[in-house]
This record gives sequence, structure tokens and C-alpha cells, in this order.
Amino acid sequence: MLIRKTQADDLPHLFTLRSRTRENPLSLSQLEALGITLDSAAVALERGWHVGWLCELNENYAGFCAVDIRSGEMLVLAVAPEYEGLGIGRQLLEQAVATLQAHGAPRIWLSAVPDPRLRAYGFYRSQGWHSVQVLSADEEIMEYGLN
Repeated sequence: MLIRKTQADDLPHLFTLRSRTRENPLSLSQLEALGITLDSAAVALERGWHVGWLCELNENYAGFCAVDIRSGEMLVLAVAPEYEGLGIGRQLLEQAVATLQAHGAPRIWLSAVPDPRLRAYGFYRSQGWHSVQVLSADEEIMEYGLN
């Protein structure tokens, strides 16, 4: 298992992986509707606004994550279905949090679906994240490290 920083030439593979996640998959067109494109991701990466990591396993893209250094937001954490349960998500999340802390982020946060039937619901909570605001049935704001 190799975890390394994301590079611009990784982005097409990561967008494909994002569309394949078992829960909450987003297609290229859905991401584009949110303003997330290969071009915008490449610019954010190049300018240092976003930092990401990916996990390669058996020469395959197994998972990835990205953070926004400017806002302290955990932007995405995705693991391919065939690699779930191997600790990849936990390792990527730890790397993301450590980087945001090293950059002095006063608030480390993410947006998630507040549905306890989804794996992400229990996963983030088990990793030290806490709900601070439920905006709708489809979105809650969570922060890392609150008591």
C-alpha cells in the first residue's frame, strides 16, 4: 500500500474512482454541476489551495482524499468498493487532518449526509468528528476534535 500526494495527472483516475464509490457516488456531470471539474481541480492543486493524497494498492487507485488549505475543509474522501475495509479511508483521513493542523487551520470541518445507515456516518464519528449543525436531511456540518 502506497499513500502519496496527488498530482495533476492523477485527477482523471480520481474522478472516475469518485463515480464508483458504493455510497454517495458522484458522476462527472454531477461534480460539474457543483463546480468541480478536472480543470478547476488542477488549478486548485497547482496553486496550493487544495492538497490531496491517494492510495495505490496493487498498482490501482484504491482511494483518495483532498482538503482545502484555505478554509480547513475536508473536501472528499473516497475508497473504491473493492478496497473497503482495509483501513485506507482511516489512513487518508489521518493524513488530511494532520496536514490541516500543520497549516494552522483554526477549524477542520466537512459536510456529510446525516444518515446513520451510511458507513460515513459512523466512520467520521469514530475518528473524532462531531456534528455541529444539521442543515437538511442531506447535509450536516461536522468538525474535528471537538469535545
